[in-house]
Amino acid sequence: MKRKILITGLDSELKTKLSKLFMDGNYKVAVTVNSSNKKVNPGSSNFIEIPWNNRSPLSAKNIILECQNKMEGFDDVLTIFSLEQNNKPIHEISSAEIESTIDSNLKGNLFILKEIILYFQKIGAGNISLIHDIEQGEILAPLYAVGTGGLSTLTKSLFVSYQNEQLTINSYRSKSGELTDYAEYI
Repeated sequence: MKRKILITGLDSELKTKLSKLFMDGNYKVAVTVNSSNKKVNPGSSNFIEIPWNNRSPLSAKNIILECQNKMEGFDDVLTIFSLEQNNKPIHEISSAEIESTIDSNLKGNLFILKEIILYFQKIGAGNISLIHDIEQGEILAPLYAVGTGGLSTLTKSLFVSYQNEQLTINSYRSKSGELTDYAEYI
């Protein structure tokens, strides 16, 4: 029986490469898509794209239901943590930009992780890999720093909170700029 994997995160080159690598590895792949014109490989029967509004908790629930309906669930999840970069000084960022960034970058990841963990707790097993596709430089723009710090701390918290559960949580981070090598390593 083929392993089934769900890949979530903002649309990115890394997500596209990972999707193709897992399809080539004979997995059934479900991938979230944030824009309607993004297509990774629409012609394969082992591949489904699921629209994701990362600002909506209902959309996160729908992703799990789509995977259950179209591929009878999943065994593994790759959640790609990436952030929309905003390099403005904090005093130049509008309140609307702050709200939008927090909604899409932090809350979106929390919504989908909550649903994934609930699913794995119900079935009694599962593997979650948290993929950090974010810059880890010395000095970051303020709004970007909030996101990177929040996601890094979230990862550590998940390790501690779920260490005695019947699911496995892994984390990957690369300082290398070589995307293909990073994707193959994962």
